[in-house]
Amino acid sequence: MGKTALVYILIVFALCVSAINIDSYLAPNKVLGAEVEEDTNEVFWEDFLSRNPTYIPGWIEIGRIDKVMEIDPNYPIGQ
Repeated sequence: MGKTALVYILIVFALCVSAINIDSYLAPNKVLGAEVEEDTNEVFWEDFLSRNPTYIPGWIEIGRIDKVMEIDPNYPIGQ
């Protein structure tokens, strides 16, 4: 009786572990950073440029070529 009960308990345990594994396998995977808000980049650059107003690559990143020319008229844009 003791060995039979132990075998049944092990079978039930194996089935439970398998069910949990199948459940986690079929669940959709979430990747960190996959969902990024579109304006996060722009908010970052606006905050950064408010603290560093002469950082030319930042102005280029947000598309303010007029500000780049105001800071440095000889800056090679597009080269």
